[in-house]
Amino acid sequence: MHPESTHFMARERIASFRREAEQNRLRRPASVRGAQPVRAAIELRIAQCRDELERLAALSERRLRDGDWIVADVDGVAVAAVSVEDGSTVYDPFRSTAQAVSLLKLRRKQVLATA
Repeated sequence: MHPESTHFMARERIASFRREAEQNRLRRPASVRGAQPVRAAIELRIAQCRDELERLAALSERRLRDGDWIVADVDGVAVAAVSVEDGSTVYDPFRSTAQAVSLLKLRRKQVLATA
């Protein structure tokens, strides 16, 4: 078979796959589509209550160290904390805390840089 014919047939086949994929995406019900991200306010602060740190430590099954901690609150509830001294973290494993922990680590670096 001539190379140009093969190339043309391959391009048509790819275009056909793309059309079918788009039609399948449009036919899917909205409930099957991925969930939209929920936006929540994350507030960072210095821990003032040892009880909230102990709760997070128990939930994440980690040992709580002494010293200053920076806490991340989501909608007024402490979900994660990072130790200023050594960078260890405690968090609520039953909530989405990846972004909060990332922000806490960044804030810890900023605090250490200014100290």
